Amino acid sequence: MAAFVTGIAPTQDVDDLEKMLSSMTGLEHSKFVVITKADRTDEHDDSFLNFVHAASQDHLLINDPGTSVPGINPSTPLNDYLSHPHVVQHVGTLPIPDDEADNYNDAIDNGRTVVAYPVDVDPAAVTAAFRSAGLLHVKTFRG
Repeated sequence: MAAFVTGIAPTQDVDDLEKMLSSMTGLEHSKFVVITKADRTDEHDDSFLNFVHAASQDHLLINDPGTSVPGINPSTPLNDYLSHPHVVQHVGTLPIPDDEADNYNDAIDNGRTVVAYPVDVDPAAVTAAFRSAGLLHVKTFRG
């Protein structure tokens, strides 16, 4: 059973997010998934971060060929959660209880981003890294 550490970044700015998340040593950058409502730009495409853009209808644009996430392929559990055919929330079908998902959806609607990172072992180190990098509302969910 995979676990996901999630947190809220106070910005949608790509440069700020890159600085914030690159400060987390020991984590693979290719595993970060950053969910934003910001319009997709070249800056998003050129980033080492994996952006997933929430559409205005509250659906994720996973099937858009331009939103492929390097390092996440169809066998990756996170991709399974985000590409579920019945995705209706910004955070997809990540294993987040509805009341918690509402907090993340509100954050995205208010110009912040949600960062998710899959972990196979004890998530304590990832949780600590998220908090020290300035992410808020850091939680671990198991799917």
